[in-house]
Amino acid sequence: MLALKKMETEISCTKARIYSGFYSGIGISVLEEDLPDGTISPRLWKKLSSIDAKLNLILEKLIQNSEGFNQAQNRQVSLSEEDIQILTPDVFSAGDFIEIKMQLPVSTPVWIVLYGMVSQIRSITPEQNEIWIQFSEMDGEVKQLMGYYLFNRHREIVRKQRSASENSATRPKNS
Repeated sequence: MLALKKMETEISCTKARIYSGFYSGIGISVLEEDLPDGTISPRLWKKLSSIDAKLNLILEKLIQNSEGFNQAQNRQVSLSEEDIQILTPDVFSAGDFIEIKMQLPVSTPVWIVLYGMVSQIRSITPEQNEIWIQFSEMDGEVKQLMGYYLFNRHREIVRKQRSASENSATRPKNS
């Protein structure tokens, strides 16, 4: 999932980051002060906790929508730690400063917000453009997350290629 937006801000003012949004800690171990005291029924506490978790998810979705994450689309990309190549119907010019909101499908999908400058453009069709965006400064946490994702994705691709070549080598040939 990916959303692109042309920015009018200076590059020096922005830094890539992991989007945390509202996420109030659903799934995080319960703190001692969050445990019910003896005056609340355990069944009622369980229901209240469930309602709280659902409300937090709704708030998270609303905040994501207000920040433009709902406009993200599946797009064909080629990603590295330094740049990204994207097929898009959007029209950009070399030198445009772009905000990229991207969901990385790691064990728990994570949204990251990256910034970069369009370095190359190629028109494939009137409705399809290929753009290369060179990333600007990144937070260390973002670099680490991208490195983790890219390493695992590369391993997955190698595994599939190896499996495909082994399957084609063991297939009997028709004479």
